Amino acid sequence: MPEHMFYGTYLGDASKLKPGDKLECKTCWWVYDPAVGDPDQNIEPGTPFSELPDYWTCPRCGSVKDAFLVVRENPKDASD
Repeated sequence: MPEHMFYGTYLGDASKLKPGDKLECKTCWWVYDPAVGDPDQNIEPGTPFSELPDYWTCPRCGSVKDAFLVVRENPKDASD
C-alpha cells in the first residue's frame, strides 16, 4: 500500500469488505455500523457498507464513502 494511504482505507474496493465490517470516517470519526444502518438517510439495519448507494455521505460531516476506514475490533484482523 502506498505510504500516503491510511491503513484500513478500502478506497472503494468493496471486495476488501466483509458484510459486517464497521467503517469509520477519517474526518470526524463517525462509525457506520451495518447492524444499525443510517436511519437519517433511510438506510435499513443490516445494510453492509459495500451496498450503500454511491450518493451516500457521512451523516455527521458529509465525507464521501472513500473517506472511511475499516474498523478492526480484534488486532489479529489488522492483516486482512
